Amino acid sequence: MRVLWFLLAIASFLVPGVCAVAELRAAAGKVDITPTRPAYLAGYAANRRSIGVHDRLWAKCLVLEWQGTRIAFVACDLLGVPRYQAEKIRAQVKSVLPERLYIAATHVHSGPDTLGQWGPDLRTSGVDPEWMATFRNQVVQLVEETAARLEPAVLKLASTTEVPRISRNARVPQILDRELGVLQVLSVQGNRTIATVVNYACHPEVLNNRQITADFPNWLYETVEGKIGGVCLYLNGALGGMVTADFDEDAAPRGENWKAAEEIGRSMGERVLQILETAETVRNAPIRTQRRVFRVPLENPRFRALMAMGIFPSDVLKNGQIETEVNRITIGPAEMLTLPGEVLPNIGLYLKRKMTGKPRFLLGLTCDELGYILTPEDYGLELYAYETSVSVGEHIGPKMVQNLLAMMEKPKGGSAGTQTVRAEERSK
Repeated sequence: MRVLWFLLAIASFLVPGVCAVAELRAAAGKVDITPTRPAYLAGYAANRRSIGVHDRLWAKCLVLEWQGTRIAFVACDLLGVPRYQAEKIRAQVKSVLPERLYIAATHVHSGPDTLGQWGPDLRTSGVDPEWMATFRNQVVQLVEETAARLEPAVLKLASTTEVPRISRNARVPQILDRELGVLQVLSVQGNRTIATVVNYACHPEVLNNRQITADFPNWLYETVEGKIGGVCLYLNGALGGMVTADFDEDAAPRGENWKAAEEIGRSMGERVLQILETAETVRNAPIRTQRRVFRVPLENPRFRALMAMGIFPSDVLKNGQIETEVNRITIGPAEMLTLPGEVLPNIGLYLKRKMTGKPRFLLGLTCDELGYILTPEDYGLELYAYETSVSVGEHIGPKMVQNLLAMMEKPKGGSAGTQTVRAEERSK
C-alpha cells in the first residue's frame, strides 16, 4: 500500500494536471437579495421609492481553495457595501477567514439604499434596517453553504480590449479602460462550469426609474449562465469620473431605455463567451493574498454632517479618520487588486501598468464604498466637481495607491497565507 501511495505521489509531479486536480477546489452559489417591499433606491436623487421589480437582485459567491488557502468573492447587485456592513458579515462567517472574504458591489443605481443618503429627506436614512439585516444573514448563509460544496476544479483565464460598444468616459473621453477580464472555473468532473467572473469598468446606470433592476448585468448573467451554466459574477472596475454606459440616450425617455441595457449586457456576455473559446486551461493555480489596512482623513463636510445626523454611523470615525483596506490576490498567473470605492480610470490604468499578473483584474467597490477616489491633481477641479463632492477627500487616492504598490513590491513566492499589514506598521 505504501508503494502505491509513493507511486501516485511521483505521478502527481510527472503527469501534467494530476497534482493540480487535487490542489484547486471551487464552488459557487447565489441568493436572491431583492427587497420584498418598496425600497428607497440608491443613486440619482433622494426619495426615489421603488414601485415594482423588473428583475431580481443577486448576491453571487465564488469560493476557491488551494492547499488550505481558501478565499471567497461575493458580488452583490447593490450600489455599495460599506466596510462597516462587510465587517459584520465577515464576523459571522466561519468557513472563510475574515481577511479572505471579499464583498463587492456592482454599483447598480436601481437597488436599495445601502448607505442612507437616498431616504425621503436629508435627515432620514433610506436604509431599511430589516432588509439590511436579512441581506447580511443571506450572505453569511450563502458563503457557508458554498464553501461546504467545494470540488476539484481548473481555471480558464482570458482578457481582451476588443470589446463592443459598452462604456464611455463622460469627463475625458480619451481616458478609458476597455479591458474585459474573465476567470472561468470548471469542474474536473465532467468539465462543468462552476462560475464565470467578469471584470469590466462601467456604471450600471442605463436605467433610472422606480423599477428595481440589476441594470445591464441582468442580461450579462442571462447570457453567460444560459449558454454555459454555472454562476456568473460581475465585478466592476475603476469606473469613476465618469465611466458610464455608452448608448443612444435619445432613443428612449431618460432612464427607461430597457433595450439599451439589454443590448449592453448581452453583447458583453457574448464577448465573454467568445474569448473563453480560445482560453487556455490553467491547472496549477496557487492562491496568495495580501492585505493592507490604513486610515485616511475624512475631509468631506457633507459626510461629516451625515454622521452628525446619524445617517452614517459616527463610530467609524477615529480621530477624524476612516479606516479602510486594499487587497492583492493572485490566482495562478492572474492578479487582482481590490479598490474601496469608485476609482478614476487614470488611477486604474496606472495601477494596471504596475501589475505583473495576467490577466489583470481591478475589483472596484470591494470591501468598502468610500465614494469617488481621485488623484490630488484632479481633486477639486471644476471638471470633477461632482466627484469631489462625494469623495472622502484628496488623501484617499494617494494612500490607496501607496498601499497597493507596497504589496506589489513584495518578493514573489513565499507563504500562501494572507499577509495583513496596517499602514502604521512596517512591511515585513
